[in-house]
Amino acid sequence: MNREQEHIDMLANSLRNAVVSSQMLLESMTQQQKQSQVQPEASADNVPTLAALAAASTCMSDYGLSMGMKSMAVSMPESGSSFDDNDSEEFAAATDELYNAVTSAVSLMPSVMPSTTMSLHCSTAMEADETAELQAKEDATTELPAKEEDTAAKESTKDLTALSGYPESAHVHTELPEITCGSPSLNLWSIIRGAIGKDLSKVSVPVFFNEPTSFLQRFTEDMEYCDMLEIATMLPRSADRTLFVAGFAMSNYASTFGRIAKPFNPLLGETFEYVRRDKRYRALSEQVEHHPPISACWVEGKNYVYHADTNIKSKFNSGSLTVVPTGVCQVELKLPLAFLDHDDKKNAGAACQLPHINEAEGYFTEHYKWNKLTTNVNGIMIANFWIEHVGDLDVLNHHSGDCTKITFMQLGWTGHNKFKVTGEALDHQGNKVYDIAGDWTSKLMAHPVDATGSATQEAETIKCPSHMDDTVSADDAVKYAASNSIQVPRTLFVLWKINDRQTKNNTYNLTTYAMSLNDKPAELVPYLCPNDSCFHPNQYAMET
Repeated sequence: MNREQEHIDMLANSLRNAVVSSQMLLESMTQQQKQSQVQPEASADNVPTLAALAAASTCMSDYGLSMGMKSMAVSMPESGSSFDDNDSEEFAAATDELYNAVTSAVSLMPSVMPSTTMSLHCSTAMEADETAELQAKEDATTELPAKEEDTAAKESTKDLTALSGYPESAHVHTELPEITCGSPSLNLWSIIRGAIGKDLSKVSVPVFFNEPTSFLQRFTEDMEYCDMLEIATMLPRSADRTLFVAGFAMSNYASTFGRIAKPFNPLLGETFEYVRRDKRYRALSEQVEHHPPISACWVEGKNYVYHADTNIKSKFNSGSLTVVPTGVCQVELKLPLAFLDHDDKKNAGAACQLPHINEAEGYFTEHYKWNKLTTNVNGIMIANFWIEHVGDLDVLNHHSGDCTKITFMQLGWTGHNKFKVTGEALDHQGNKVYDIAGDWTSKLMAHPVDATGSATQEAETIKCPSHMDDTVSADDAVKYAASNSIQVPRTLFVLWKINDRQTKNNTYNLTTYAMSLNDKPAELVPYLCPNDSCFHPNQYAMET
C-alpha cells in the first residue's frame, strides 16, 4: 500500500509540474506575441515544458489512465508563424484538460491502480521505450478483425455446451503404434502370493501389469455409447426412456471384455478432460481422494448431464480378484415440455418426483440413478484371465417411478450363463413393459410384452438420427426432439450392439474409443491442466 501511495505522489507531482510549466509557457508566448507579433523560436526553457507533458502522459498510461488529451496534440508553433488568439485558446483548453486529469487521477487514488504495479520511470528514454511497448500490446489486443469477434460471440451464445473453445477435430486418434518389445518374463505366483486377502489399491505390482490408460480415462469410457442417451431424449414414453438409459448403463461394461491389464492409478488431484465436438459433449474426471481411491466424473451434453463417483475396493482371493465399486451414477435428461402431456403421463397419477421445468427454454429435466456392479477377474492361478460382472443393475426414473432391472448372470459349474444378461422393464405401476435378454459382450435385445408380429421376425435397430448431431445447443436439441420424436417398435428390436474393435497393433485389446483418449491435439495442449492424465509419461511408454 505504501508503494502504491509513493507512485501516486510521484504521478501527481509530475502532472502538477506539467500543468505549471504549460501555464508559464502560455503566459510567455502571449507576452512575446503582444510585443513583437512574431512567434518566438523554441528556446531551451520550452524543452523542459514539452518533456514534462510527455512525462505526464507516460505516467498516466503506465497506470492505465486515459487523458483523451488535447494537450498532447498541441505542439509548439513552427518558427516564423504567428501565435494568435485561437492558438492561445486552444492551448488554454488543453491545459485545463490536463489539470482536470491531474485532479481526477489523484482523487481516485488506489481504486484505479492495476493489480500489478508498474514502476515509474524517471529517464525520458526509458519512458519512451516503455510507452511504445505498451502501445504495441494495446494495438495487438484491440485491433482484432471484427469478423472474428462476431464469429466468436455468435458461437459462444449459440453453443450452450461451451465447446466453442475446443478445436474442431477432423480426425480422432484410433490407432496405437506397433509394440516393438515384449513384456519381461515373470513368475506370477511370486508376485501375487503376498497379496492374498489384501486390498490391491495398497499393493505394488510391476508396471507391465498396466495398460496405457489411467483409471480416470477408463471412467470416461462410459460415454462410448452416448447415442443411447440421445435416443432417450427423443422418446415420448417414460418407460421407453428408462429402458434406453438402462441400456446405456449396461453398455459401460462392454469395454472391459478381453482387457485384463489394469489402468494406472491416478495421483491425488490428477484430472482428465475429454471433448468430442462431433458428439457434442465434454467430460471431466478428477481423483478427489487417494486412500481410499475416490474418483468423480462429470459429462455435459446438449440435452443430458451424466455424473458419477466411485470408490474402488478390491480384494485378491486364492483364485480370483474381486472389484467392488461403491458409488452412484446419475443421468439428467432435458426433454420437451410436450412429453409431459403424453398419454402414459396422463394416466400415471401423481409423479414420484416433480420434474424441474424450464418454461423459458421449453424443457423439463428427468432424473435417473443406478449403482455399479461387482467385477470378478477369474483364472489368475492358471494364467488364463477372463472377466465377469455379477449382480443386478437397477435403473430408476425418479420422476415417473419407472424401473428397468438388468441382471448379469454368474457362470455356473456347467459353464452356462457366461456373459449372459436378462432383465425386464417395469412401468410406474409395476407392470412389465419389456423383456430383455442378450449378453454384455455383443448385443442386447428388448421384446415388448404387447409385441405384434411373428416370433421369427428379424429384430429392428433403432439409430439416433444423424441430424441430431447437427444441433449445437440444448435449445436446438430440445426443439429437434419435440418435432422428431421416435416411437419404439412394438416388435423385437436391438437395444444395444457393441462397436467393432481395432485388431491391428492392439496388444492391450483396447476399444477404438479407448485408443483416442491419449490423443492431445496440438492446439489444445496449452489449455489443458498440467496434471491431465494424457501427459502421463508412463502411458506413452506403454503404448510402444
